[in-house]
Amino acid sequence: MARSIVATAVLFSILSTPAMSQPAAQPTDEMVAQARSMVKTFGGSLREALQAAIKEGGLTNGIGVCNTIAPEIAADNSNEEWTISRTSLKVRNPDNAPTQWQEMQLHAMEKQPVKNGKPVEVWQVSEASGQPAFQYMSAIPTQKLCLGCHGKSIDPDVKARLSELYPEDQATGFSEGDLRGAFVVTWQNPAP
Repeated sequence: MARSIVATAVLFSILSTPAMSQPAAQPTDEMVAQARSMVKTFGGSLREALQAAIKEGGLTNGIGVCNTIAPEIAADNSNEEWTISRTSLKVRNPDNAPTQWQEMQLHAMEKQPVKNGKPVEVWQVSEASGQPAFQYMSAIPTQKLCLGCHGKSIDPDVKARLSELYPEDQATGFSEGDLRGAFVVTWQNPAP
């Protein structure tokens, strides 16, 4: 019963406009705008690199982009205070496993990854020790481009390359529109 109430509360927070307390250093609206900008830049750069790699050498070449280039793009778009990454309930790379809070948000997003034509987003502000001061997530709905490597029917050559690079791969079996995962942006409140 308690889990049901928590899940309902999380889903409500995702599907409505969050009104949360703000850290003193930076207003929440500005932080959300910064996070959205980072997701747009990272997502656009990743999509561009992926499409170029696939055009040049097919899906197996695209897998290399996700394996090596995606982390580089994330690092290029992060700094000491702001970081961007990806996570999912079904990760390809175990290093991208969700935190407890992220997993809870992903389960809620899974029910409706897109609302009003836009990926669902959620954020929280925290003053808890060891937690980011601000966390933001934006759903990644599975697109047609994703299905060649993440879908239900994957070419044997692609499967072989995935097995080689990701021996613990869980990120298959998706259909177009399913929640593939989420972009995660965190802000660490710098020590004064």
